[in-house]
Amino acid sequence: MTRQQAFFGWVVCSAGLMVVGAFGPWVELLGLTARGTDSGNDGWLVIAVAVVAGAIFLWQRRTIRAGAAAIAGGVLGAIITIYDRSNVGDAAGESGQVGELVQVGWGLNVAIVASISLAIAGVVWVLTFQES
Repeated sequence: MTRQQAFFGWVVCSAGLMVVGAFGPWVELLGLTARGTDSGNDGWLVIAVAVVAGAIFLWQRRTIRAGAAAIAGGVLGAIITIYDRSNVGDAAGESGQVGELVQVGWGLNVAIVASISLAIAGVVWVLTFQES
């Protein structure tokens, strides 16, 4: 496996997991879930960021700009998802006893980790880039 193939796999997996996380549950309460793509949630933004960053990475894969696209997409995805996760925690804290039943869904956690992974892939790409 070449270096380029390894980065391709890392970026595609990270961006793909951002999409999976966006479609997954972001909030759970007594068996009811709100998904990242439900109305008013930011899952669609996360999907758009993942798709655009992944596409730019593939398009620019022979340049250092590919890494910059992955960094930008990962950081933006992380900002969106971490902000939403903190909002879930704040809303749960304000809800008193009902708030104790509110949990962050696995989809939001997956989207956060995948966004951070995408940004790290971009940083490693930039730091190890060699012109071919």
